[in-house]
Amino acid sequence: MTDLNWIYTHGFIGIRLFELPSLLICLLVIMILGYKFAIPSIQKVVLSLHCFLPFVLNDVLFRVAYMPDQFKYWRGVNAIRSGELGLIEALIGGDKGNNVEQASAFFAAMPFPTPVSPISLGFYNTFIYIILFFILYAKNVFTKFSLWFYLLFPSMALYSALTLRETLILFFMIMAVVYARESKIFRSILCMVPLTLIKIQNFYIVGPIVLLYFVFDVAKKGMGLTKALSIGVIGLVSLLASAPIALPIINKYRVSMFMEDGGDAKNIELISGVGDFVLQGLTSGFYFLSKPLPWEATSPLQFIQSFENLIVLVILFLITRQAWIKSPDRLAFWLLFLALSMSVYGLVVANYGTAVRYRYAFIVMYVLFLCADCNIKKLFPKKGAVA
Repeated sequence: MTDLNWIYTHGFIGIRLFELPSLLICLLVIMILGYKFAIPSIQKVVLSLHCFLPFVLNDVLFRVAYMPDQFKYWRGVNAIRSGELGLIEALIGGDKGNNVEQASAFFAAMPFPTPVSPISLGFYNTFIYIILFFILYAKNVFTKFSLWFYLLFPSMALYSALTLRETLILFFMIMAVVYARESKIFRSILCMVPLTLIKIQNFYIVGPIVLLYFVFDVAKKGMGLTKALSIGVIGLVSLLASAPIALPIINKYRVSMFMEDGGDAKNIELISGVGDFVLQGLTSGFYFLSKPLPWEATSPLQFIQSFENLIVLVILFLITRQAWIKSPDRLAFWLLFLALSMSVYGLVVANYGTAVRYRYAFIVMYVLFLCADCNIKKLFPKKGAVA
């Protein structure tokens, strides 16, 4: 593989000129699918504006090195496209530590020009974001509110325009649930298989959720508060029983993930015992959902995200309240999903920036499918229209 740094000799504008073919592909997809599904012009405009985000994030709002993983995926895709690393070899062998090569293999298989800079894969992710929008639109998953949440959620706009694997992960998670809602078991399982390669933690969260969705036929019947509470109690008992084995593993991941994000291992608080483990397990979920708080932010980006968090918490409260009135049985299932995902990551993720990055996918899924299953069309419905 040739030296990838040649692109930097072309300067700020030159680098972005190399990305014009990718930009045009994204805009063309919006034009064709927008016409096919007859989506309103304003939605096409917002999608089109999203296509320009990769130009104004890396090395504009922040340096590429602020999220150094981007270099890894850029090099990984180039290694596969150049023949230095085989596609199957990347999928099966791959980097056992962080699954960079497996994720790179999925990117490399996409119909886009070879990435010439760390900006390039931002267009790959934008393409995924656009395709997912039209799939959800065609399958009537969107309600009026959830559609605009998808289009305007800042964290989703940010991470789906960067050279990271999060959008790829979100795509497979959402599609697994979409097919579960349609009772297409085989397709749902196929969508979960890539998660075992690129992010096994999310497979362990989404897998049981999809299984429960099938078993209880949540879209039609809901789960029921009693069943949800029973599963919650079983989870608490399992938490207690697994503490002696799980505690060292969780502390190991807390330290490694904190250091991976540039932190000092001396500054991370370890879970000290069974009591602390249970307490963290019960409380970490809500804290993970809300951090960083404004006074905890350590960078301008985190400070902005802290206010986004507060707005998102208000939104989650408002749609959850509507769901409680409309369909508490369906709400119970999605609250269980949110509690499970937030608690699992709350136990191992201490870094604020990483928390936002890992959390946004689960928030998007909660909003999309809670609104779909409970028919929540507006954030502020007219009085008497909620029931």
